[in-house]
Amino acid sequence: MNLYIKTIAKIYPSAKSLLGIILVLGTGACKPHVDLAENAEIPDASWDMNKAIRFEYFCQDTLNDKDILFNIRHSGQYPYSNLFLFVNTLAPNGRSQKDTVEFMLADARGKWFGSGIGDIYSLRLIFKRNIRFAQEGRYIFYIQHGMREKTLTGITDLGILIKNTDKKND
Repeated sequence: MNLYIKTIAKIYPSAKSLLGIILVLGTGACKPHVDLAENAEIPDASWDMNKAIRFEYFCQDTLNDKDILFNIRHSGQYPYSNLFLFVNTLAPNGRSQKDTVEFMLADARGKWFGSGIGDIYSLRLIFKRNIRFAQEGRYIFYIQHGMREKTLTGITDLGILIKNTDKKND
């Protein structure tokens, strides 16, 4: 392959520069579009409603639309088919935004959604789609469960994923 490139460069002197530009641009196009992927383990799968899980995201991109997803991992012993979360997002300017979101973890017959290994099930669910962060800087997400029990059992991990929105050609 190296001999082939050298031969082309001798025949077409500008091809070497063009090939370099193509390689640089091609490498940039393969850059991962995930800005943050972080998971937090919930000790003993016992989540106190007053204990918020904290994630930090340093935003450097205010031009591209983003999707925010949550990774939820639970045991088959989780007693509900849904999960309410209270999400408090603190922006770099100090303003906060509070959201309440409900995620369905099982269908009406009790069959768990997502994939599972043994007695553990994992789901990746959309929290916000096509949003644009208004400011560069540190965003902090505080997440608490919003179920009626003070201590919720069965949720083993909670994660956050922030990525560029997948653009589809219409």
